[in-house]
Amino acid sequence: MVEAHGSTHTSVAGRYRLLGVVHEESNRVCWHGEDMAAGQPRLLTRTGLPAAGPDEDGRTRSRRVTERVLRTGETMARLCPDRVPAVVDAVCEADALWTVTEWTRGTPLGELLAREGPLPPVRAAHIALELLDVLEAAHAEGITHGELSPGQVLVREHGPVAVTGFGLAGATLSPRIAAPSYASPEQARDERIGPAADLWALGALLYTMVEGRPPYRERDRPEATLQAVDRLPLRTPLRSGPLTRVVQGLLRKNSRERLTRPVVRELLVRVLHEDPDAAPPAAPTVPPPRPHRAAAFPASPAWRGRRVALGAALTVAVAVAATALLLRHGPAPADSARPPLRSPWPRRRRRPQRARSPGRRAAPHRSCRTATGCTGRRRASRWRCRTAGGGCAPPRGRAARTGWCSAWRATRARSR
Repeated sequence: MVEAHGSTHTSVAGRYRLLGVVHEESNRVCWHGEDMAAGQPRLLTRTGLPAAGPDEDGRTRSRRVTERVLRTGETMARLCPDRVPAVVDAVCEADALWTVTEWTRGTPLGELLAREGPLPPVRAAHIALELLDVLEAAHAEGITHGELSPGQVLVREHGPVAVTGFGLAGATLSPRIAAPSYASPEQARDERIGPAADLWALGALLYTMVEGRPPYRERDRPEATLQAVDRLPLRTPLRSGPLTRVVQGLLRKNSRERLTRPVVRELLVRVLHEDPDAAPPAAPTVPPPRPHRAAAFPASPAWRGRRVALGAALTVAVAVAATALLLRHGPAPADSARPPLRSPWPRRRRRPQRARSPGRRAAPHRSCRTATGCTGRRRASRWRCRTAGGGCAPPRGRAARTGWCSAWRATRARSR
């Protein structure tokens, strides 16, 4: 049950007696009262109204606001009889709206957070799911709350949460009447609002429940707070845990990028069904690496000495065996004594060069320039120079018939 913070004997409209303050927030105060005519306890909420415009009559505005609140409250009480307290009366006095509802046993969410501090993510998800049920029913009827805040949510020990404050959005020309730190960016810009504004407020309530503070703090003036909501970035949540994705998905500046109700419900249900005591999923089985050979021996000093001695003995044995093989068979032949390796591919045949005039000395071939006394001309491709002994090798095949090297012929004649 709600406990009053104080007591007073002030009455509203000469019928409702105020007994004590239940919860207080920016431009809104909730009282525990009594209907003196019916003798029933009531919950009275005082909401300050902005000043009327120059072209607006105060009485006309009061009548429009009260009619809107009564009509919307009646509709929501019919849709959610156990979630939305029925609105009994609405009175405008001294630029303030007094909304009288049935007494509901419960604690305002703001008072619960002030008393217990931040809530665990699972409990916050449970409260958010119950709020989502009420908002979904309202949105199905084309009703937008527009003023959702911790003071409008009553947490009961047994039973779902209760939501109050329907009908205030759009009743005045002000974009937000109370609790501007929970206003959506489109409200801060004084644009037309819809269900996305309530989803923003739901994300702001989730942020407050897990962090213990609103996403945007209150400034000295409501206009400064609304400007901060519209322009400043969101402070990163630190205690949200599994609710981080939901909170960041709902608190997006662009209303079209926010999470939808089905997605929010699925994520919240997933958080409720998680078992925090369950063991984490097992990692995939990976075969252990093969141990090194040295790991098979214990790492004691005695085994280390034995390994060193064993290695030295093996080295000496290999050296002695190599020396014995050299003494028995002798050294291996040098590479220069081995026959040259011949390529398995046939050598390319080149076209013979044209014969030059007898008066012009023929230039020796590039392979014959190092041979002593070789000034002949090349006529065929299959020939080599004997650079060690001088002169050209004797022609073979077609070169023998054409006489391709005059130097060789001269040398051959002198030798005869």
